[in-house]
Amino acid sequence: MSGFLIRAAAVADAQTIAALNLACWRETYAGLLPAETFASLALDERVDHWRGVFGAGAGRVALALDPAGEAVGFSHWREHELILGGRLGRGGEICAIYLRRAAQGQGLGRRLARRAAEEMRASGLKWASLLVLRDNLPARRFYEAMDGRRFGRELFWRGVPQVAYGWRDVDRLAAHQ
Repeated sequence: MSGFLIRAAAVADAQTIAALNLACWRETYAGLLPAETFASLALDERVDHWRGVFGAGAGRVALALDPAGEAVGFSHWREHELILGGRLGRGGEICAIYLRRAAQGQGLGRRLARRAAEEMRASGLKWASLLVLRDNLPARRFYEAMDGRRFGRELFWRGVPQVAYGWRDVDRLAAHQ
């Protein structure tokens, strides 16, 4: 974990994040997404997506750099409203936590999750949630190890089932070691 830097990302990082996004999807989702999905992935579309995220002020993005200054991961979260048990409340949706495979297992994912949770807490948000591919078992184990609890029904992304995880108290996620 030593030597990794996490910093706030900006629109100037859109190209880097887009390339990292695609690389992580290819490493993580091989065998989980249909081949035609991979064939349709385009860097230009991802760059446009990330420029849109920054341009709309749609949450916060953090970029993780290795000791050589190479981008190896990122996270993205945004404010979210959700009906839980009949109550409407504001919380944070973790839209992405991605790491290149070579950077995994070094505590960097936990640092990205904690940073997002701390930013949510500072924004006055009380809870956090996310969606993960149902068959992405390493990611699900990661969120469960961070005390995330599965809730709700399955949804679909690009034709693939997803499940939701959440933290009723964002402080628990922020404090997780």
